[in-house]
Amino acid sequence: MYENAKNTLKEIRKTLQKITRLTDETALVADRAFSQTELNDLSLELERQTEKLALLGRALPLDLGNSEIRMLSEQIPAETMDIRVGYTPEGWFRLEIPALLPKKSKSGNVNYIRSPLLKALSAYFRAHPYERSGRSVIAYRHIYDRIFPERRRRDHDNIEVNFVSDAVALFTLPDDSPQWCSHFYCSAAGDVNRTEVYVVPQTDFEHWFRRYGDDVTDCGRSAQPVDPGQGF
Repeated sequence: MYENAKNTLKEIRKTLQKITRLTDETALVADRAFSQTELNDLSLELERQTEKLALLGRALPLDLGNSEIRMLSEQIPAETMDIRVGYTPEGWFRLEIPALLPKKSKSGNVNYIRSPLLKALSAYFRAHPYERSGRSVIAYRHIYDRIFPERRRRDHDNIEVNFVSDAVALFTLPDDSPQWCSHFYCSAAGDVNRTEVYVVPQTDFEHWFRRYGDDVTDCGRSAQPVDPGQGF
């Protein structure tokens, strides 16, 4: 049990060393006004290593094997990820996650988003009455920071969305079976990495697509809340 924790600590130490080196190199490149391409590559590698560090940090309490520590660990992301829940002026359910969804993997490590997602949905629907929609489309907009090279964008079939669809359907649809639910995916550039999820009645989908789905050059604009706690 503790051997796993020791190995994780070794990986954390190595990753911290890489982050320190990359931080210094990125600062040097920025100060000396090197090419934008070099700065982009360094910043993306720095992002990758910090994401890896976060995953290792989440794994460490689990490696200790204590059930209470595991429970407390799963609560941490729920307290730190600002997930926005509400409805658009058109009445479409809208969810905004301030991160890209993870790649599909055998490890299935999605708890760092699942926990805060379920907490945010539960809190919202405890405070707001709702009715389940009829036949609908769950639409995903994967928004990439404009600094992110297009070659780094993920294929839609490599992105793990099932746990999000399950959570959203739990609160907004009778279920997520084909009888009630279709899916749509698009990717676009924006100001920051994030994921937007909509539940749109099938009869409204053409309207939604004209507004959000067919303008990929400006697909990154973010709707602002109409009223805090009431919607978008």
